[in-house]
Formats: sequence, C-alpha cells, structure tokens
Amino acid sequence: MLIILVGLLQIYGKSIRKEQIWCEKQQIMKSQNNSKGFTITIPGSGTVDLLPSIGTVSFTIEILDKDASEALDQANNLVMNAVQQIKNELGYSNYEIETGMFELEIQYKDNEQQLQGYKVRNQLYVITRDLQMIGKIITIGVNAGLNIIDGITYQNKAEEIDQANDEALNQAIEDAKRKAKQVADSLKMKVLRIKKFKYLDSYGSSITNGYQPETRVDENVRKNEETPIFASKSHVRVDIQLKVELEY
Repeated sequence: MLIILVGLLQIYGKSIRKEQIWCEKQQIMKSQNNSKGFTITIPGSGTVDLLPSIGTVSFTIEILDKDASEALDQANNLVMNAVQQIKNELGYSNYEIETGMFELEIQYKDNEQQLQGYKVRNQLYVITRDLQMIGKIITIGVNAGLNIIDGITYQNKAEEIDQANDEALNQAIEDAKRKAKQVADSLKMKVLRIKKFKYLDSYGSSITNGYQPETRVDENVRKNEETPIFASKSHVRVDIQLKVELEY
C-alpha cells in the first residue's frame, strides 16, 4: 500500500511540473507577442577647441670657463642682468620669471682626459598670460645674452579645461540623442526612454610648441624686430554611450 502511494505522488508531482513549464512557456510567448520595441546602444562624441591662455618662453644659459667659480659667476650675472632687463622693458605685470634646471659639469677634450673647463647650464622661464608679449620676450631675452631658446609651450588654466570638458560632454550627449532619434525615425519608431548612460573617455590633444628649439638667433631678433609667434590650438574630446529604448 505504501509503495502504491509513493508511486502516485511521483506521478502527480511530474504532472504538476509539466503544468508549470507549460504555463511559463505561455507567459514568455505572450510577453514576446506583446513586445512593442527594443533597445539600442548609440555612441556620442563632443569636441571643444581651446586657444591657449598661458605661454612659457624657455631660455638656456651656457657658460664654459676653465675656472669653476668664474663660470658660476658669469652664469649668475647673465641671469640677473637678463631678469633686470626684462623687468625694465616689460614692467612688472602680466608675466612671471622662474629659474629651472641648474648643472655644473666638467668638460674634457674629445677622446682625451685633458681638462677643457667647467660648463654651467641654467634655465630661465618667462611665463605670461598675454600671448602678444611672446615675441617681445624673445627679443629682450636674446638682446640680454640669452641666445639659446629652448622653445615655447602653451597651456590653459585648470578651470578652462574643466569648462571645455563640460561643454564637450553636453555635445556628446546631444550627439547621441540626435543619432537615436534618427534611427527611430528611420524605423518608424519613437524614443521611449534612455535606460543607461556610459562615460567612455575624455582626452585632449598634447600641447604643441609654437616655436621650435633653436641654438642660434636670427639677426632680425637682435635688431629688436619682434619674432612673429602663432599659438597652436588644442582640443578636448569626450566619448559616451547611451542605451536607448525604442517603441512602435
């Protein structure tokens, strides 16, 4: 009797399980038949150009002398005189002066151990937010004896870069929304909602030199003729993705 009862329970349980599976299939089919749309993933990008607001002119001072103390004194005097001449010519506003790398090394003749002297290398940076002054700064520096120009670098303030990032992000979102609408219109559908936002990347172009390094100075510079300088643009780009639900 017990064996018969157990067998009946197993048969009844299998019947219930089959009924559940059948009901689930019906619900899935019903859901599929009632589907009114689907989701798509749309990319978007935004780019903002940036004109630099800060320029830095880099000069290098090199002095070679058989006496180390004399080389140091000459380099120091040259820097001090150049700084004073820059201040006299430009006044005391719209720029900053900083010193950089300082080196003192022993110089030997080529392939010989015979002492040639001591070389002092020092760097001087003139930083300005008035980019119209760049050419004049070069001319003044060269006339003061700073005849090695390492180059000019351009950059932007942190708040300018943040603002450009925000603007590029807004552009990227609008770009993705425009593309989503275009897809929906082509399929005779409409955009129901944005289900997901993904921030892919943000990057900017490298800062480019508007003036290449030189070790010799043109005579026009020495004649107080300002060197024409043209700052290069940089840009900020943001890439995103939107997951958009479309419906008929």
